[in-house]
Amino acid sequence: MKNNKKLEKIRIEMESLRELYIKGYITKNIYQNETRKMFEIATKFGA
Repeated sequence: MKNNKKLEKIRIEMESLRELYIKGYITKNIYQNETRKMFEIATKFGA
């Protein structure tokens, strides 16, 4: 249950990051690197 809350926070953060990319505030490279980092963290919580 605790992991679900952490995964939900990561999901929200990833959606926010995607929005920044779509709106042109960050580059594709930054988007990919940050998304990869968050995904690695999420896998530790069972994603």
